[in-house]
Amino acid sequence: WQPAAKLLELNGVLLHQGTLPLPLPHQNCVIRLDASVKPELLLQQADAFYGGSANPYAIITMSRQDLDLDACLDAQGFTAHADLPAMLADTPLAMPATAPGWRIDLLTEATDLPAFVTVCAKAYATLGLPEFMTPGFFVKAEGLLAPDVSIALARNGQGQVAATAMVLHTGEVAGLYWVGTLPEARGAGLASACTVAVTNLAMERGAHGVTLQATHLGEPTYRRIGFREYGRMTRWSR
Repeated sequence: WQPAAKLLELNGVLLHQGTLPLPLPHQNCVIRLDASVKPELLLQQADAFYGGSANPYAIITMSRQDLDLDACLDAQGFTAHADLPAMLADTPLAMPATAPGWRIDLLTEATDLPAFVTVCAKAYATLGLPEFMTPGFFVKAEGLLAPDVSIALARNGQGQVAATAMVLHTGEVAGLYWVGTLPEARGAGLASACTVAVTNLAMERGAHGVTLQATHLGEPTYRRIGFREYGRMTRWSR
């Protein structure tokens, strides 16, 4: 969804560079796909790909399979900023109750994209992502309206959108992203309903599992609606 973004898979390493110069989880991040890749090789590839300190990056590691990489990053002066659960649902989920007067719609028109971005911006500001940066993730509207993207919106009778969740359909496994609620609308079960709606939709379209990386704020909610933890993810940066 960012016109100048780059994505490279090379030698068992996945590297992504977005258009914002920050080591955020959704951009400027490195993931080791092959556990046999030496940490030193990963760092060499990352430094070459990002071109030095002008483009800071994060390295995402998974518990158990990346213990050697964790040790190397710690020794190299990287700092662990987050220890978050990787979670999974592999059966359809029960739709939770929501406050009266709200409905869950799928985003199908470009005219609803500004409301979606606004909810994401205000919701993720609570987690430390500056509100003014969020629109930079969603520059290309056609990418958000593509067949492999489904976005649920919680809307009231006046048409106002207060919560959202997005699923990326990738075949047997789908990914859940950008779950959030406007701060003033929290506590009504809206984000939970959006999450269940797109999770079940992904399974209807053939996914055997739907994964997400939870924040500490969202983890209790995901557990309550039926997701379970299968590992821990750590985000390292200099």
